[in-house]
Amino acid sequence: MCGINNINSVITGTGAYLPGFVLDNAMFEQIVETSDEWITTRTGIKERRLEQEKYNFEMIGEASEQAIKNAGVAPGQIDMIIVSASAPDYNYPSTACFVQNYIGAVNAASFDVSAACAGFAFALDVADTYIKSGKAKIILAASGEIMHRIADYSDRANCILFGDGAGAAVLTAHESKEKRGVLSSYIKCENDGNKLMSIYSKSYGPSEVFDKETKIFKGGAVKINNSFITQNGREVYQFVVRILPPVLEEVTSRAGVGIADLDYIILHQANRRIIEYVIEKYGLDPNKVPINIEKYGNISSATVPVLLHELNSAGKLKKGDLIALVGFGAGLAYGAAVIRW
Repeated sequence: MCGINNINSVITGTGAYLPGFVLDNAMFEQIVETSDEWITTRTGIKERRLEQEKYNFEMIGEASEQAIKNAGVAPGQIDMIIVSASAPDYNYPSTACFVQNYIGAVNAASFDVSAACAGFAFALDVADTYIKSGKAKIILAASGEIMHRIADYSDRANCILFGDGAGAAVLTAHESKEKRGVLSSYIKCENDGNKLMSIYSKSYGPSEVFDKETKIFKGGAVKINNSFITQNGREVYQFVVRILPPVLEEVTSRAGVGIADLDYIILHQANRRIIEYVIEKYGLDPNKVPINIEKYGNISSATVPVLLHELNSAGKLKKGDLIALVGFGAGLAYGAAVIRW
């Protein structure tokens, strides 16, 4: 038997859930003073998905069931469920507890992490730590966001950015001297409080986002929620382009590889210009830095696991591939991991 230092946490399954309702830029032109050209040139977003029926934990549950099936494990084998959600359905119990019940993972310990758009990176770091310590063998790490329910549709600069969706990954302990799975992880926060990004409460005449009969999107706040996301986009952009290079360099250094060695860099899909900045700075092949923001917008902590699943389900990930996963968001929180597929 291998010793505990030879335990690797390997991603053995992925899953995603994307709502069926598509909100494109042309529809936004009917709600706020904007245009398809304005949105596309500044963000790269053409459309985003909005969930009309499900709770967030149900979306995460759908993605999790797919990841579990993909991993070839049974729900009862899961030791732990770690969920990140910027806008949970309830303050408590945790969203992870609802997901546990939804998928029937009767033997799991379940809890949430709160790190905004960096949430999946934080969940992955915690999962890797538990597996490598020998305290857990199979962990589900998942993220889900229904961002339109906390969007302020009077704020044209921010309401256009966000969409809904969920992603999940199953990490499994493998004992081997060969380094596989999570090679390194790195999480950190800068003491920003809520100056650049936050969710706040506001007195805002509540109306349904969807007309009950026609299901047509018409903007407004959901009756059950008077909290809204806000951010200083310009300063957030400056923060991200400042921290991304040292984060990538630190996490690859810890893994004993270089940025040029990476087969894929999966970045949080916040803005196309941020992704293009990384490609240009390191002279990377654009195919190594995949983008799906044009289809889904910014789905907060779910962007990274959703994109990972898209690559996996398309058969683009090959055994031995080196992949960096990077998230960043309010807090200001950021994190990254390097995995060998």
